[in-house]
Amino acid sequence: MDRTELQNEPVSVEGTISDLSLPQKDQEEEENTDKANICADPDSSSVLKAETCKEREDSGDALPANKSAAIGCHRDQVPEREGGEGETTSAAGTSDDLDPYAYAKDGKYTTENFKIEVRNLPRYAGFAQFKKRMVNQGLTPHKVKIIQRDNIAFVAFRCEEDRQKALEVLNSHVWKGCSLSASKSNPAADPLVKKRKEREESGAGSSQKRARGNDEDDEDLPVKDRLLLAVTPLWNVPYEEQLKQKTESQKVVLGKLSRAIENVNPGLGSWVVQQRKQYDNMCCKLEDITPSPILNNYRNKNEFNIGISPEGKEKTIGFRLGRYKGGSCTVVSPYDCPNLPDTAKDMVRIFQTYLEQSTRSGYDTEKHQGHWKQLTVRTTQGSEVMVMVQFNVQDLSEEEIEKEKQLLKDYFSTGPGKDCGITSLFFQAHKQRRPGDEEASYQLLLGKEVIQEKLLGMTFRISPDAFFQVNTLAAEVLYSKVADWCDFTKDSTVLDVCCGTGTIGLTLAKHVKKVIGVELCQQAVEDAKVNANINGIDNAEFLCGKAEDILPDLVRRLYGTDLVAVVDPPRAGLHTRVISVLRKCSNLTKLVYVSCNSQSAMPNFIDLCRPTSNKFKGAAFRPVRAVPVDLFPHTRHSELIIQFDRTQST
Repeated sequence: MDRTELQNEPVSVEGTISDLSLPQKDQEEEENTDKANICADPDSSSVLKAETCKEREDSGDALPANKSAAIGCHRDQVPEREGGEGETTSAAGTSDDLDPYAYAKDGKYTTENFKIEVRNLPRYAGFAQFKKRMVNQGLTPHKVKIIQRDNIAFVAFRCEEDRQKALEVLNSHVWKGCSLSASKSNPAADPLVKKRKEREESGAGSSQKRARGNDEDDEDLPVKDRLLLAVTPLWNVPYEEQLKQKTESQKVVLGKLSRAIENVNPGLGSWVVQQRKQYDNMCCKLEDITPSPILNNYRNKNEFNIGISPEGKEKTIGFRLGRYKGGSCTVVSPYDCPNLPDTAKDMVRIFQTYLEQSTRSGYDTEKHQGHWKQLTVRTTQGSEVMVMVQFNVQDLSEEEIEKEKQLLKDYFSTGPGKDCGITSLFFQAHKQRRPGDEEASYQLLLGKEVIQEKLLGMTFRISPDAFFQVNTLAAEVLYSKVADWCDFTKDSTVLDVCCGTGTIGLTLAKHVKKVIGVELCQQAVEDAKVNANINGIDNAEFLCGKAEDILPDLVRRLYGTDLVAVVDPPRAGLHTRVISVLRKCSNLTKLVYVSCNSQSAMPNFIDLCRPTSNKFKGAAFRPVRAVPVDLFPHTRHSELIIQFDRTQST
C-alpha cells in the first residue's frame, strides 16, 4: 500500500526521530489545532527548537505557529509533507496549483523523496523498537510511521544513499520470525492542494459547506464566527456548561484508564472493580473541576500568523481559520478573540501598520515565498510586553537583512511605534532548515532581554523561549492544588520532572527540604537558576538533559530520602524510560502527574500501573484521586492532576 493512500488512515503508532524536515506549515498546523496558541500553552510551534520539556501550548483549538514544543518526552507528529522555502511556484490557475505532488518535483529538498515502505512487520511492533532495530543494522532513519493494523511502516531518510542502504538491509531481514520486505514509496500528497483539487473536481469550489468538527471551516458562517470557532470554540457557551463539558471529557479518560488497568494488571483487578462501583466507572475519585479565576483576556502569550485574509488582503496578522491539511491557510485579525488581552491586540494593530508600509511581503505557507512570517507577543500583569518577529530571509543578503532589522528598530525606537509600550523587541531570521540545523536564535533589537511576571508572590523571568503557563492567575490555582496534593513534609525532597523554568518546584521550595528539577532545555535551566536566585531560594537544584538519562543516577543518589515526584510534561507525556526509572525508585511512594492532554498521557498512566516486570521493576502505582483545572476558558481543554500512590505489593 502506498503512503499516499494512508493520508487519513488510522495510525496506531507513529513517531518522528527528528522533526527538522517537516514543513513549517504542517508543524504549525499541529500546533494550531492541538493547542490554540492563542490558545494555550499545550507553547509550541515551528521546528523542534531548543527542546524544552515545557515548551508546549497546553490548550486551545487553533493556534498559530512557530516553535515545536516538546520534548524530550515525545509528541505526536504526522509527517505529512515537507518542502523547501523560497522556490518559485507557478502562478495561480496553472496545473501545478492542483498537483498535490508538485512540491516533491520542483527540485527542492524533502525527505519525502527518500522514503520506503516496509512490510510484514512483527505484530505489535512499536516505533521505538523498530527504530532501534534499524539503527542497530547501521541505518539512519529520519522519520518513522508505523501502521500497526497492517503491519507496515513508512521510513524517510535524509538522502538517496541512505535509502538505498535501507532497501538492501531490510529486504529479507528477519525480525522476530518475520521476513521483512522493503520498497520505495512515493511522497505524500500536499494536504492543502489535495483538498483544493478535490473541491475543483467535485464542482463544489470554495463555497462548499464543510462539516464542523473536522477542523475545517464552515464557509457559510461569518468570518468572525469562523475565527471564534477555530480559536475559542466554546465562546458562546455559558461558563458553567463549559466546565461540565470539560468534566465529562476527563470522566471518559478516567473510565478508559480503569479498564486499561484491569487489563494490564490483574493483581489490581478487584481494586479496580471496587473503584468503578464507587466512582461511576472511573478508576478514582474525580473532584469538582477548579474554574479559572479569569474568563477573558487571560492569554499572556500569543503567536500570530502573517498571511492572506479571506478577502485577499496580504500581510494580515492573526490566526488561521483552519488547518493546512484541512485545506485552509487564510488568516483573520484576532480582535474579536475573547481570550486575548487588549495589549496583545494593540501590538497586532501597531505591527499591522508597520507591515503595510514595509516593502517586504508576507510569508506564503503554500508557496514558501515571502518574508514576514510570525508575530509573537508576551505580556505580564505588570504591563511588560515582549514582541518577537519571525522573518523568513529567503535569499536576501546579510546587508539586506540588517537593513530590515534597522528599519524595524527605528520604527519602534524613534518612529511611530516608539510610544507603544514595548519592553523587549526580538528579531528571528528564519530560513529553511535541513536535518541537523539548529533553530535560528532570537536577536534583541530593543529593550531588555527578559520580562518578569509575578506568580504566587514570587518573581519569574521570562526569556523568548521560556515556557510559562499562558493563564497566570489560573496557574496559581493549579500550582496551589499540586502543593496540596504532594502531601510533603519539611524533610521531603521534591523531584520536578520536566521542570521548565522551575515554576512548580520553586513555589514548593519553601515547604520542603530540597527541590531538584530536571529539564531538557538549557535556556530553561538557566532561567530556573536565575528565578531561584531572584526569589532567595537556595534549596533548589536544576539539571539539564533528557530525563531518561539523568534520572537513573539521580534516584540512586536520592535513595532513602522522603521523595515526592511532580511530573508536568508536554502533552505527549514522558518517555517510557522515565516511567521505568520512577517505578524503580522504591522510596518514591507518591507521584503527582499534571497533564495538559490526558488522552495523550494515557500510556504513561497505564505504565505507572503495570505489574512488576523486567521493564518496570518497582511496585505498581495506582490512581487515588484526580481533579481538572481550567486554564483555558472558551476552549475544550483543561489540565488534569492525578495523584498516584505506590501499592504495597509488587
